[in-house]
Amino acid sequence: MRKSICIGLILMALACTKKEITVVPGNQAPAELPVTQALRENYINRVYINLVGRKATSGEFQEALDMLGEKATAPSRKELLETLLDLPEYPVQLYAIARSDFLEDVDTVEINETYHNLQLALAGASGTYREYLLFELERLAAMKNILPGLRHDSLDVRGMHMRVVNNLYYDNINMGTENFVVATFQNFLFRYPTNEELAQGSNMVDGISALLFFSNGSSRADFTDIFFSSPGYYEGQVIDLYQRNLFRSPGSTEMAELTTAYMEDGDYEALQINILTSNEYFFN
Repeated sequence: MRKSICIGLILMALACTKKEITVVPGNQAPAELPVTQALRENYINRVYINLVGRKATSGEFQEALDMLGEKATAPSRKELLETLLDLPEYPVQLYAIARSDFLEDVDTVEINETYHNLQLALAGASGTYREYLLFELERLAAMKNILPGLRHDSLDVRGMHMRVVNNLYYDNINMGTENFVVATFQNFLFRYPTNEELAQGSNMVDGISALLFFSNGSSRADFTDIFFSSPGYYEGQVIDLYQRNLFRSPGSTEMAELTTAYMEDGDYEALQINILTSNEYFFN
């Protein structure tokens, strides 16, 4: 009797054990899942708004439907996305997202006005004030060239992010050295810096020799170079695209594979295509 009770208890415990669900990267949707007209149309609307910030025109919409075909296979989705990535609105949308996420939607009109006003002030400036104006003008000039750089492929997404955090607007939003370091960690690594990272990062930004992510630096430029070359930055971009498009964080295997690929080729568009052609994105 006691043996029967023990066996019964063991079986009950096994039945109540919570099963862990493993996410398989690149997992395909079940073959029987139908590709409907509504799914195809919804996919077109989503990728247009996602990548170029607008809906497709009637002509573009029909071309996209033809390109996807009845089955809307992964290769046909990729072909559609590559068409969108070649549109002139794509770099505009990239920069618009960055301005919205990190610069409180400051627009090019305000940037140009600030640049013009600083130029006027420079005419009668001298000493340290003149040096300050020259410093800010140089940073704003780099900011003004973000969109042209993206359009002509002389600037990548990483370079855009480096300029987005190196201007007076970002400084005013995140005033003070520690706030700057904390905000940069939270914006791009999706976490708060450790006490050591905060101390070392702050010292580096303030011109004191410090060690961050196993690299030495002693200036704000050093901090920016080190930060945006770190594996954590590339991981953060994978996290950002997963949360923005799939509304979840990547699994450990997904994170490792996509981060490694992005670090090796620096191809942000390939990272986007990987996620936006997935069955998980298409069927949801």
